[in-house]
Amino acid sequence: MVAAPDLGSGAARRVGSSPSIRTRLLLREKLFNEIKFSFMNVTQENVDELNAVVRIEFAPADYQPKIDEELKNYARKAQMPGFRPGKVPAGMVRKMYGKSILVDQLNKLTSDTLFNFIRDKQLNVLGNPLPKPENDAAFDLDNPGEIKLAFEVGLAPNFELDVSSNHRFNFYKLKLDDAYMNDIIKDYRKRLGEPTDVETSTNEDTIHGVFTELNADGSLKESGIEKHATISFSDFKEGNGEATFTGISKDAEVKVNLKEAIVNPTVIAALLAITKAEVEGISDSFNFKVESIKRNTPAEINQEFFDKLLGPGAISSEAELHERIIEDGQKRYSKDADNRLFNEVVEHLVNTAKFELPDEFLKRWLVSQNEGKVKPEDIESNYDNYARGIRWQLIEGKLIRDNNIAITNDQVLESLTEDFLAYMGAPGTTDEELRERAREIAKGMMKNEKEVNKVYDKLYNEALTTLFLTGFDIHTVELGFDEWVAQLNKPLN
Repeated sequence: MVAAPDLGSGAARRVGSSPSIRTRLLLREKLFNEIKFSFMNVTQENVDELNAVVRIEFAPADYQPKIDEELKNYARKAQMPGFRPGKVPAGMVRKMYGKSILVDQLNKLTSDTLFNFIRDKQLNVLGNPLPKPENDAAFDLDNPGEIKLAFEVGLAPNFELDVSSNHRFNFYKLKLDDAYMNDIIKDYRKRLGEPTDVETSTNEDTIHGVFTELNADGSLKESGIEKHATISFSDFKEGNGEATFTGISKDAEVKVNLKEAIVNPTVIAALLAITKAEVEGISDSFNFKVESIKRNTPAEINQEFFDKLLGPGAISSEAELHERIIEDGQKRYSKDADNRLFNEVVEHLVNTAKFELPDEFLKRWLVSQNEGKVKPEDIESNYDNYARGIRWQLIEGKLIRDNNIAITNDQVLESLTEDFLAYMGAPGTTDEELRERAREIAKGMMKNEKEVNKVYDKLYNEALTTLFLTGFDIHTVELGFDEWVAQLNKPLN
């Protein structure tokens, strides 16, 4: 889906005081909840089912009191040569500031009237109202009198959605085979293994030694770099250093061009304890003297191994370990399968939901939202992509409303807490002290609106995915890893 501007389809996702995210309500509640006044002469003319014109008529009595009040405020604060502060004649203040105050007050009054009308009449609008060209000549600043203004509005369509067993989707479940199991156990054994000294290096080892910077003729560089470092063969994945460091023994010395052997400036900088910027200026030749070679001896599979891996007494057999690996693997990869299903359903709903949009209004609104940045022809050429995003916003909002889906601040806090525990390597821990520390950190993260919005979106997507899994006819398809990856990466139809 191509991202579309937030339109305010009337689908507020949040409850309580939480901010909306993708389907933001056009009517900002904080602006209007306390505004209670009778409408001036405001009328709505429906052009068709998707377009309307709202007309507002102001009499001088509607706006003049506010202007007079503002002029008094200006007069009390005005300072001019020849007059004491607050003693500038009212006529002079009106002459200097009257027109700007008139414009400001009319803008505010128009905004309040227009949007309050939309809210109280429960108009389900898209985007923001657009002033009609006739407004440019609506009144004379020197003698405003009665003022007539008109605004175009785009109306959200009414439509129905079919989330039922009438539609079938595949859910692609990863089949975790013996090869997957063996790779995971091999990694665990390596991670919990013990390093031992060996005489000759292989590409499985780590090599500790001293780098010494040389001149072009092979002599030691005066004031050059001399640094103890530990080399892993993964350091050479972008370069040609593996052959140089394979088969060497303790006390051996090798000459190496680090820019060719390693290539990656970040890795070189870390080995030599210099900055990335300094890597460019190092010599092409270094001497490396081997001080020790370490090889990881994989851990034996026994109770000590189980306890180190999952905690004392958590499991006591390989069969239980296999069950845990399968369970964890399914959790790890289920999100990818969920995302594929979610995207396929979104594509289906966007393509099949039967409703039209006020296209011409939206094109003009998109231009107004990006004034000076895009031209009408740019919007025109990309409008199909914008329209697809807008269609999904409307569909998403209806799904949320019709199914009473709501995400609370407490749920966001809990999600941030779990994310932080996972980052710390303790997902799902029952250690209450650790959980409380993570929760306090998560409370601090709640002040970051951008991150909070991401979590809201994630939780709403999860809720919608659950709706899809229970509402549609879902056919589970088990696939081996390679087939599964290929299927999930297929383009959406």
